[in-house]
Amino acid sequence: MSNRQFKDCDGDTWTETAPGMLELTKIVSSAYVAPDPSPTSIEDVRDLHGPLTEIRPDVDVRALLAGVLEDMANEANRRRFVSADCAWIANTFTAKARELREGAS
Repeated sequence: MSNRQFKDCDGDTWTETAPGMLELTKIVSSAYVAPDPSPTSIEDVRDLHGPLTEIRPDVDVRALLAGVLEDMANEANRRRFVSADCAWIANTFTAKARELREGAS
């Protein structure tokens, strides 16, 4: 059995049970009635539920976001001579990046 998982455009989670076959394993909306739980081809899931995004547990999203925030803080710091608001924005981004990095460790 494959461990690959995907999210559809509604945020529901699909798990690959065999190559090219997906099964709905987590539903975001409690009002949604689940279809037959039997495996469905990945093409059919894409057609019925929109584009799929693979869930990659090997990628640390918090660290990636912290990096983006640090880049934004650096850019705001370069512009702070234009406005005091830029310094405040830079400090906010830096603090949030630090919080994300500490939470990821």
